[in-house]
Amino acid sequence: MADNNSFIKEIEKEQRITFMVVIAYLGRIDGELNEERFYDLAMTHNLSEDEMAAAHYEQSEDEVFSLLFHIQNPSLALVLIRELFYFGYDDGDLSDEKILFISKVGQALNIPIEKMEQISEWVIKGIEWEEEGAKIFSVTED
Repeated sequence: MADNNSFIKEIEKEQRITFMVVIAYLGRIDGELNEERFYDLAMTHNLSEDEMAAAHYEQSEDEVFSLLFHIQNPSLALVLIRELFYFGYDDGDLSDEKILFISKVGQALNIPIEKMEQISEWVIKGIEWEEEGAKIFSVTED
């Protein structure tokens, strides 16, 4: 998702790579990682090819959680949760396994459950809004 979070490009490389490692893990939970979305997001985070490859490397859940200490910026933590929800809904189904993973990431980053719920609801509204817009601006008859 494109956003106005230009501050992300200024955040330390380790935080940006960890961000993408977490995204990649979620993307693989119940299927294949959406490579195009992954690389588009990595590009917005100003990662080099080598850094993208490092973030793309398949890791265990324990390995992913061992990296979360790198996420020091509270705004980046919230953006991570937002992007996890977007990636979670990418295939149209936010599975229980994905919800559990996102919840555990939020806990590890000290994000209150109320904030997590707000982000989730906001993402759902955004997806609905995008789908409605696609129908409105479609030139084909339904």
